[in-house]
Order: sequence, then C-alpha cells, then structure tokens
Amino acid sequence: MIVPPLIFVAQIVLVFALAAIAAALYLGPLDRDARERWRARLRRHLERQRDLGLSLGLGLRTWLLLRALCLVAGFALGALTGVPTLAIAGGALGLLGLPWLLAGRAARRRLAMERALAGLALELRSLMQQSNLALDRALRETARAPVPELRHVLAPLAGDGPVAPGLVEVARRARSPLADLLVTCLLIARTRDPGSLVGLIDDVLRPVLELSVEIQQENHATVAQQRAAAIAIGVIMAVMLVAVTRVPSMQAFYVSPPGQAVALAVLGMYLGLVWMIGRVARPLRWTGWDVEAIRREMEALVA
Repeated sequence: MIVPPLIFVAQIVLVFALAAIAAALYLGPLDRDARERWRARLRRHLERQRDLGLSLGLGLRTWLLLRALCLVAGFALGALTGVPTLAIAGGALGLLGLPWLLAGRAARRRLAMERALAGLALELRSLMQQSNLALDRALRETARAPVPELRHVLAPLAGDGPVAPGLVEVARRARSPLADLLVTCLLIARTRDPGSLVGLIDDVLRPVLELSVEIQQENHATVAQQRAAAIAIGVIMAVMLVAVTRVPSMQAFYVSPPGQAVALAVLGMYLGLVWMIGRVARPLRWTGWDVEAIRREMEALVA
C-alpha cells in the first residue's frame, strides 16, 4: 500500500516526538540548576519574541500564534511537493523564516518611534522653557497628545499615576536604547534642578538622538537591500523546485533518499548564502538598561 506523503511525514514527526518524550523520561527530572538554566534561556527567548512582536505592533501571544500558523502553512505547502524532506523544511522555514521576513518592517517601525523621541525631547524643552511648566507637568502634557508613533509608549504618563513608575513603564514599552537614555536623563533631572535639563537637551540629548537615528537608518537600508536579494533568490529557487517536482520522474527521484539528500544540500546552500549576506552588515542588538534600579537610586537620594 502506498502511504500519502503528508501522512508519511506526520508519522516521522510523531516518531521523533515519542522518542524525545521517551528520552526525557529515561533521563529523569532535571536538577534545580538545570531547570533554572532552561528557564533563563526560555525567558531570554520570550523577551526576544516580545521585542519583535511589539516592534510589529503585536502582543506576544498574537505573535506566537502567527508563527505557529506559518509553521502549519509551510508544512502544508512543502507536503504538496510529495517530498517528506521538503515538507519538514517548509515547516521549519515557515516557523523560522517569518521573523527574518518581517524584521525589516519591525526595524522601520522602531526607527520611526526613535525618531519621534528626538521630537519629544524638543517638545519637553519648549514646554519647560517657553511655557514655564514643571518637568512632571510637561511630561503629562506631551503624553496626552502624542504623535502616533509614541501613543502606546507614552500611555503610562497620560493618566494621574506617579510619574517615576510611569517613566519606567515608558522605557519597558519602548524597548530601545535611545528611550532608555532619555528616560534615565528625565529620572535624574527630577531629583535635581529641572532647568538644567533644557541645556542638556540642546547640547547632548538632541544631537545624540538625531545622530543615532541617522546611523541606524543607513544601517537598516543596507540590511533591507541584502534581505531583498536573499528573498529574490529564495523565490526563484522555490519556483524552480516546485516546477521540477511536478515532473513524475523528478518527483520519484526527490522522494528517494538520494533525492532528499540533494534537496537538503540545496536548502543548506541557500541558508548559507543568506547567512553570508547577513554577515555583511548586521544591526546592533539592543541591550536593556535597568531603569527600575535607576529610579530606586534617584528616590533614595531624594529621601
């Protein structure tokens, strides 16, 4: 009896899953240190997923659900070729390729938000200098009528809650080194002469924010060109592979073990090409500041 390719692939996945469960039961429960290491790795992974999801305007659950749907779609499309290896590879590409495909959009949204931070600093300076408002009052005013790029970020300051915890929440939502820099300066200015913040914005903050945004914009433009080239190559290879597998004799070859090895080799070459292209220019990873610790230190100095 001939087993349909999709059922055959599902059987392979089931065997691997049962083998993994059996190995876990055989090895026994992990000790406390091992559990803590795995939890730390899981938290770091979830933080990276939360960063990317928020950069796209999505919550963590929505982003994870979208990735799961792409996994199923990639697996189904790969199964249409009738080649088990391509079905598994399609599922893997659907799961892992989605963040790579949407990284450019996420970078553009984050860049727009960081560009708006420079405008926020100038607006604070104007309210404090020309309207003679206190720093906390100026923050409230800017948060109640923000630009669209900062609406979600400044929402904690729009209410009547304490300003310092609201600034910490602003940094948490922005998830950007430039936002951390601005929030840190604002927290320090609240415990000292707020008037010095006006000169600090003109002499330090505004030039640093604008220069950082320009550098990131050039970097993201280079990365976008590389990503477009890799996508074009991938689409051409996918179309050629689908066309080849529609030929009965070629499909019979790719279903055989040598043919699946060839498919894996081609996929590995493409992934290696994408990796090499990505090494030419990589955007810097964000390193989070402990803004909450800075807030506690500033409040301790005031007390």
